[in-house]
Amino acid sequence: MPVRSSETRRIRSLLGQRRVSDVVMVAILSVALLVGLVGFAVHVLRIAAIVVLALALGLGYVVANARQDRREAIDRHREDEERAA
Repeated sequence: MPVRSSETRRIRSLLGQRRVSDVVMVAILSVALLVGLVGFAVHVLRIAAIVVLALALGLGYVVANARQDRREAIDRHREDEERAA
């Protein structure tokens, strides 16, 4: 009988250690998942920032060209008025 009792204690001890290991494993996996999600979010934000930058640069060139065209049209109109006068 004493053998079974020591075996039972040993088995319970091992099972208790396994539970602690499971808790630690779940905690580590949870942290890894959280860090992975944060990394993915940063990656997505980086790509979004590049897209917004490209759109802003393109829009800036369009606005600058439109402004330049307006200035040239106004200057041509003034020159035509000066020649006519």
